[in-house]
Amino acid sequence: FEPMPMAVRDRDSIAVRWNAHDDNDDDLVYSVYYRGDGEKEWKLLKDEIGDKYFSFDAGLLPDGGYTLKVITSDAPSHSPIDVLTSSRESARFEVDTTPPQVQALSAGVEGSQMHITFRAADSFSVIKRAEYSIDAGDWQFVEPVDRLSDNLVESYDFRAAIPQQKPAKDPGEHVVVVRVYDHFDNQASAKTVVRGK
Repeated sequence: FEPMPMAVRDRDSIAVRWNAHDDNDDDLVYSVYYRGDGEKEWKLLKDEIGDKYFSFDAGLLPDGGYTLKVITSDAPSHSPIDVLTSSRESARFEVDTTPPQVQALSAGVEGSQMHITFRAADSFSVIKRAEYSIDAGDWQFVEPVDRLSDNLVESYDFRAAIPQQKPAKDPGEHVVVVRVYDHFDNQASAKTVVRGK
């Protein structure tokens, strides 16, 4: 048995690995095909692969669900008339390389607090989490209005303490930054500047 390379998590690539055996120890060659949800035909990704793995740019596939198929052939060891093939399909998997969007970000000073509202939206996967920072302070987790991140669109409405300045004084201006992540850890951020009265 030949050792396979270790799989490394890489958001920009898709890797497929497989195992194949020929009882006659013939040399084998492989072809990898893909098919998206709702599609009928298999499309070729790569043929004449000599290894038992293949990696490709995730950006080649738009966001959605897919299935891969690997076709094995003993063509290197036989004439065309004697070639045998076998195939295997993968389980369905999903690709999402598009970041979510931060929408309608608004912030205002209310006494010693900041009132912040915004929406996070994604076209394919649910919003996983959101965070905010005021005046370059540490990132703070914030829950959506319904307190459960399980939708393509989540709304946020909360109040947060304004960090104390050193030396203590009102700078008259605050910068609010929010960032959101979808289920596949694609990230987006936005900022707004709040000027005190």
